[in-house]
Amino acid sequence: MNKKTYLIEKAEKGLTIQQYLKQIAGFSNAQIRSMKFTENGICLGGQRVRVTTRLSEGDVLEVLLETKSSSSAHLLSFEQMPDILYEDADVIAVNKPAGMAVHPSHGHYQDTLANQLAYYFRKNTQQVEIHSIGRLDLETSGIVLFAKHRAAAARLSRQREDGRLQKTYLAICSGIFAEKNGTLNGAIAPLPGSLMKMCVSKDGKPAVTHYQVQKQYMEAALVRLTLETGRTHQIRVHMADAGHPLIGDRLYFADTDQKADVDAENCFAGIKRAALHASRICFYQPFEGKRITVEAPFPEDMKKCLFRDE
Repeated sequence: MNKKTYLIEKAEKGLTIQQYLKQIAGFSNAQIRSMKFTENGICLGGQRVRVTTRLSEGDVLEVLLETKSSSSAHLLSFEQMPDILYEDADVIAVNKPAGMAVHPSHGHYQDTLANQLAYYFRKNTQQVEIHSIGRLDLETSGIVLFAKHRAAAARLSRQREDGRLQKTYLAICSGIFAEKNGTLNGAIAPLPGSLMKMCVSKDGKPAVTHYQVQKQYMEAALVRLTLETGRTHQIRVHMADAGHPLIGDRLYFADTDQKADVDAENCFAGIKRAALHASRICFYQPFEGKRITVEAPFPEDMKKCLFRDE
């Protein structure tokens, strides 16, 4: 269980607990119902009370957020500590290495980021129901944000939908950029006949990617990217469609008109995956409202690519 405590201010005096929890604290009707039927789920001054109770200035309201550990209990422990970048009572941000899946899937049943977190929380005797707020491709490194319970997940998901939660990526893109910044907005759809690839298509879902060249090298550029949408392979597809596929991206590099002597495997030594890194995330703490910024260090394989071209 996760406990939240609220000190009632003068302007909130006279509200019922139901009104306060919905209008001020931002809980849904379903979440309030869950609290009502949880032992000591709603307490005022340490005593369990009904949601029809009216509040007075200076009251201390405590609520319990249910965390059903059964939803994460099925995860096997991967006995390796995750690289934790930020953690509080409601969220945890982890630096995912390239080549690691976020959640168990075919071929990855135990060696995932979720399995690492299961090990971490069990080692610390915490019962946590983890929810990833967005995911990263297997090859992509960088920040993945998890909520520790459903209420936090719902609030962070709303931030993601309305743009308050923002993630920044760094990529090494091939070629010389004529425009140092711009916006790519081709709709994205599955590529017909392919199980994995996506493509820009008029029949696809809307997708918007903003890019800014941070430094131009002889054969490629370090590019900062932000997204307005979260389509599968969005950055990889948009940059390939623009003629600047990511270095190391064997899935999309061959689709472009790059010179024959510049290919994903040989252009830059040391990179064995699409050169994409989720470098920064900004969001609001889901209950306290504080603006939080988390950054992940630039990965070594991408550093080697850039140093080779200098």
